[in-house]
Amino acid sequence: MIKGDFQMNIIKNQKGFSLIEAIIVIIVISIGAIGVLTVFITGMKGAGNPLVTIQAVELAQEKLDIVIGDRQNTARGYTYATNPANYSAESPVSGFASFNRSVAIACVTTADFNAAGSAPAPSCVGVTNYARVTVTVTHAAIGSATAVTLLTNY
Repeated sequence: MIKGDFQMNIIKNQKGFSLIEAIIVIIVISIGAIGVLTVFITGMKGAGNPLVTIQAVELAQEKLDIVIGDRQNTARGYTYATNPANYSAESPVSGFASFNRSVAIACVTTADFNAAGSAPAPSCVGVTNYARVTVTVTHAAIGSATAVTLLTNY
């Protein structure tokens, strides 16, 4: 009998997890993981396609470079570069069927460089010596990419 009592004491004093406790832990961790993965999936959907995003940014920068080039061209200059009629909207962009591109030009003063200015008609010359040029490229998968610069008449 002593031998049997000794074995019962060992069983009573053993500590560990039961099968039910292990299953409950697995279920709780699974529910938590589903919540975390849902956040990641939602974030990835909003990130868009990186290749499309890069193309949109490059198309916006390309048009901005054209406007800056027109400003620096002595035959065109500030008057030409700040006239929005010289930069018509492209829908779609040539060679990129799923992209649309537009140019917005606003005359601004030193006090409102970062505020929305009024659109020039037909040029900022005589109105102010500063024009904010905003190029926006849109695509169904990513929304829009925008490039902005400030042109000066100096």
